[in-house]
Amino acid sequence: MLGLFTTLTVIPFLFFSTDAVGSVGTLAISLGTSTVCGISSYTFPRSIYCTNISESAPTSPYLIYPNVSFDYVSAGTTFLCGLKSSRRAIFCWNGNPVNTKQVYKGPWVLSDISVGETHVSAIDHLGNEIRWWSKADLFPSSVHGNYTSLTSGNNFTCAITSKGKVRCWGPLSRAIQYSFSKYSMTTIVAGDSHMCGLDTSGFVICKGGNSFGQSYAPPGLPYDYTRFALGSSHTCAIKHPNGTAVCWGGSNGAHLYTPLNDTSFELLVAAGNITCGLATGNLSVLCWGSDWRTVSVKTLPLPMILPGICIAEGSDECKCGFYPDSGSLCAGVGVICRRCDTLWIQQLLHPELFPWPSESKRWMVEIIVGSVCMFVSVRGIIFSLSSIFDFMQN
Repeated sequence: MLGLFTTLTVIPFLFFSTDAVGSVGTLAISLGTSTVCGISSYTFPRSIYCTNISESAPTSPYLIYPNVSFDYVSAGTTFLCGLKSSRRAIFCWNGNPVNTKQVYKGPWVLSDISVGETHVSAIDHLGNEIRWWSKADLFPSSVHGNYTSLTSGNNFTCAITSKGKVRCWGPLSRAIQYSFSKYSMTTIVAGDSHMCGLDTSGFVICKGGNSFGQSYAPPGLPYDYTRFALGSSHTCAIKHPNGTAVCWGGSNGAHLYTPLNDTSFELLVAAGNITCGLATGNLSVLCWGSDWRTVSVKTLPLPMILPGICIAEGSDECKCGFYPDSGSLCAGVGVICRRCDTLWIQQLLHPELFPWPSESKRWMVEIIVGSVCMFVSVRGIIFSLSSIFDFMQN
């Protein structure tokens, strides 16, 4: 039993430590511009399509830089940005395709972007440095160190160090960083004034503003919740094993509610009191408000959106295999890594349907053997100490 428990505990830690929930990448929502944008699938260049959701019915989708291929899209309060597939250029716009601006052009290769209220941040492709582009002198130009899970709120940016500690920058950074100081984290996602993520044991940790119960951490087993989306006063997450969206906060307080009981999602994003999710079944974008009593779901007129970042085929980044049909989704130019948080659960529940990749099998064997050896060693030590104690008593 101890060996099995150790195996189930170690596997998610290994997988989650390399998979940043905070880097959603292919879908974003901006409250101030009432705009939702996503990166289209099955096409190359990988185009960004946007729609305005301020009207009773969303507007027809429009393209951002039609001839440019993008890998990431991120949104703040009043503007959105996309990272070009070359990873050497960032373009931003305020919801209007005419008002676009290139805020960065090489020479460094970037791995991710995160947009806040007045700033853009990005990690270099080696994970050794974070850089900022800000309208005001509120952030450093850069900081060195090994960071993952880059995320931004209103006037703060946070990331996780190689030792699992949360570090934050910006005018509102001190309080949010201090609130996470006693935790070792694997993922974080920021809202306007609060932040949630998973610690290294797989439990939900939420800190920061909590006037509406948005920082309430729902009870559950380790890794029950992943892929968080935080608005101004609410929080949503994907709940395993069925992949449905679960939300709390807003007008509901700590009350948990499921806006769509029968729909599984690949990812979620949020802004203000709106949450949008990418449906697993058809890769369509669905959006809803934060009041569980009057949940109204809208399907946005966007094309099928990529469920993950397309990376070069042959890359060793996909530790848990590939997303189904990812070669076609990336239009033959790259593949999408299967998310490990979904895979390990499905393999534990249905091993006959989801076989482990050969490399993962080797990891599994090593972990199980290590767990058994540790169990035997601990039992041996306990037995030895018990024998010595009995001998001394006699």
